[in-house]
Amino acid sequence: MPETAKSPIGRTVAEAATGRAARSEDYRAARDEYARIRELRKTNPIAAHLRERRFELGLTQREVATASGTSHTAISRLESGTHTPNLATLQKIAAVLDEELLVCFQRTVDGEVERDFAAVA
Repeated sequence: MPETAKSPIGRTVAEAATGRAARSEDYRAARDEYARIRELRKTNPIAAHLRERRFELGLTQREVATASGTSHTAISRLESGTHTPNLATLQKIAAVLDEELLVCFQRTVDGEVERDFAAVA
């Protein structure tokens, strides 16, 4: 819905969001976190995805670190986009986040992009 669209009671999306933010600290925190994730996605989509998924599951970085057998510092660096883990670590983190890690091989044949995906075992 466009931000200028009006609800049945005559408020725009932006006005409704401002009202919710004024009433709810949780709403403000979630809105701010998703804004940070959108910015991170521009430079490091893997870090943004992992951060967003952890946020959706309501897990802390420490909980993900413990469950995946890595350090809290490693998760923090990964989510900030300053560290790229090896595939084994990424696979453990994906499992904690209830996801499966896939790898993709991509090539262009006659101007068409072809992709082959496979799960990391």
